[in-house]
Parts: sequence; structure tokens; C-alpha cells
Amino acid sequence: MELLISTGLILVLIFMGMSVPFCFLSGSLFYAFLSGASTGGYVSTAFNAHTHGVLAIPLFMIAGTLIEKSGIAKTLIDLGELMLRRFKGGMGATIPVVSAFFGALSGSGTATVTTMGTMLTPRLEELGWDRRYLSAFIAAAGPLGYMIPPNMNAIIYTTVSSASVAALFLATVIPGIIWLALYLIINRLTYKQWYKVPESVEKQTVQSSLNDPALMEPVKKTSSLSIVIDSIPAFLMPVIIMGGIYSGIFSATEAGAVGCLYALIVGIAYYKKIKLRDVFKTFLNTGNSLGSILIMFPMTLMFSRILVVNNVPAMLTEFITGFSTNRLVILLIIDIVLIFAGCFLDVGVLLLVFTPLLLPTASLIGLTQVQLGVMMFVAVGVGTITPPMAMNLFIAGKICDVELKDMLKPLVPFLLFAALPMMFLVTYFPELSLWLPRLVLGAIN
Repeated sequence: MELLISTGLILVLIFMGMSVPFCFLSGSLFYAFLSGASTGGYVSTAFNAHTHGVLAIPLFMIAGTLIEKSGIAKTLIDLGELMLRRFKGGMGATIPVVSAFFGALSGSGTATVTTMGTMLTPRLEELGWDRRYLSAFIAAAGPLGYMIPPNMNAIIYTTVSSASVAALFLATVIPGIIWLALYLIINRLTYKQWYKVPESVEKQTVQSSLNDPALMEPVKKTSSLSIVIDSIPAFLMPVIIMGGIYSGIFSATEAGAVGCLYALIVGIAYYKKIKLRDVFKTFLNTGNSLGSILIMFPMTLMFSRILVVNNVPAMLTEFITGFSTNRLVILLIIDIVLIFAGCFLDVGVLLLVFTPLLLPTASLIGLTQVQLGVMMFVAVGVGTITPPMAMNLFIAGKICDVELKDMLKPLVPFLLFAALPMMFLVTYFPELSLWLPRLVLGAIN
């Protein structure tokens, strides 16, 4: 009873708008007050929360911020336009393609939405694309930042599981590519109702493109070679990071440090978009963002520890298996739980709280921790574009100056025919996630 009351208090405080870490701290302290339990273990739990692989998080965050400011994003956008300008609906297709490229560098869905919204929206709107479609598509493409490695969520997930960061990085590659392909297909089938050629563009459209004005070339042919050359340093970064990890040259934490150094050198010496005086400001801004994440770790893990001590994971397993002992049905229930939780909870909260709860159930049905991790990453992505939380929708709407209600109609196809199917694909076809890690690393847990 004390645990139920404490959980209810946390939910009430969250919906009242209280900061999430303090919601969980309040719930933990209220549980101790009601049950008379000691709070002595809270301190050790909070301390241990920051002793396992957490250093990689600020390093990757700094690298992502430096990448955002280095000019790499603009180069990737130019390259995406160059690659796709001859395809029907190709300019709209730059959104998921460039989001995947940028996600591979930053590892952040939020940074992907912010950068794409800021840089792509004005360019595509000028070409005649509807701002409502652009904002919805950019929000929907944000989860690709979680899927294309390096993946920040994978690092968080390993703090509460025994899964390998290297295996998780590889496990999201194929699902991420499939998700991207689904978006490209949907864009190809639906873009015409959201695109109208402005007169200024129509006059510039070459005769060969008259059957589809969306093929208008915003990038001059003479700049094609320079765009490709400028993109090389951007693509070398994930090669260096991932190659170093899988060759054993450095760990995931050291890879974050290498990423910071590489982004700094490229931004200052090659793209020349970062000034030395801006570096400290970048560190300061990252520190502000990092503080909200690091304070969440101990607060949420305190309550997770309370749940584990009270055998809640075992009770959850018993509850789920009470519906059915069929593995496929249990997987469906896990999907429903994750999608529902993703619609209400922050990314970090979902991973830190639900991972310990679901690990016993996953173990019972033979679900590897790596596959469970991929399922959770996809669920997080679905949650960021599904109200009421829908963080990606909020960010994209604010940047593009579009009301949430106006984004829902163009969002529906991406949600129903790409995001949700992706959830069930990674659930019922485990080899989509596990084949590549097994090929490279061998046996995985």
C-alpha cells in the first residue's frame, strides 16, 4: 500500500509540472516516511548511479554540441539535397536522410530536431513546402537520432543493465535504416498534397523537371564537388569513433573524448565555424543541459531500488504471464507498456525505471537485453511524437511556429505506417537487431 501511494504521488507531481527528478525524490522519501524504512541506502544508491559509464554521457553531449555549431549540419543538408534533388519529392526526403546523418554524429534526437528545424524549414518553405508538413516530418525524423549510432540512450541503458554499449550501437543500425526507408516511402506517396511550387521557383525549374517541380535544384551543379569534399570530414567522425570501439583501440567513454577532440579540430580548423572564445560557452551550455540529466540518475534509481527491494519486477512478471504464457502475447504486452509509458515519461525516466522492471520478464521469455534495449529505444522514439508528452512535436512546433493541432494530420502517416510498425518489427523479428552485433561481436546477452 505504501508503495502504491508513493507511486501515485510521483505521477500526480509529474502531471502538476514538478521537475521529474524531484518527483521521484519526493516519492522515495514519502515511501520511507509511510513504511518506516531506512533512508541509509539512498545515499549509496545515488553515489553508485554516477560510477558506471556515466562519464561517456557529457563527452558525447559536448561532441554533439560542437558538431551542431561546427558547420557540419549545413554540409550534410547540402549533401542531402545534392543526393535527392532528382527524386520525386526528393527535397522533402532530405529531412529523414539528413536527420539520420546528423543523428550518427550527435547521437541525440532532440539535437536532431532542433538543428533540422532551424536549418531546413526556411529552405524548404521557400521552395513551396507546407510548414505544417515540415514541422511534423522533422519531429517524426527525430527518433532516427536515437537509432543511428552512437546512441546516447544506449549509454544510459547500460547503467541499469549488463548489455554492451558496442552491441547496442550495432543493434540499432538495421532498424534505423528500415525506419528511414519507411519515411522515404511515405514522403514519396504523400508529398504532393503538402507541396505547391511558388512562382519564383516555377520560373527556374528546368524543362526536365516540369512533371515534378519538387525536383528543382537548390544546389548548383558547379558546387557538387565541393559539397562532397566538404562532407568527408563529417563522415570520418563516426568511422573513427565506431572503428576505434570495435577494434578495441578505445572504450565508449574514450570514444566520447575522441569525438569531442575531433569535432573541435574540424570545427575550428576545417569548417572554421567555431572560434576559440566560443568553446568555453559550449562547455557551459552543455553543463547546464547535463545537470538536468545527471540529477535524474540518482533520484530515479533510488525509487527503482525501492521497487526492486519490494519484488515489483517479479510481481510485474507474474502479472504479465498471468494474461498468457505465450511468448508472442507477452511481447505484445511489453510493447503496449513501453509505448504507453513513452507517451507520458521522459526518455531518461523510461530507461532508468522500466529497464529493471522488465529485465526479469525479458529473461523469462528468452529476450536478450540488447533486443529489449532496442525495443525501448524505439518506444522512446514513438513517445516523442505521440501526445501528450511528444517532446519532438513541441520542439519542432516551436521552431517552425506551428500549432500542435496543425501538425497532427501530416504526422499520422509517419506514426501509423512507420513508427508503430517499427516497434513491432524489432519485437517480433529479433534478427533485425541481433544479426549485426552477432556478426561483429559474436555471442551477446
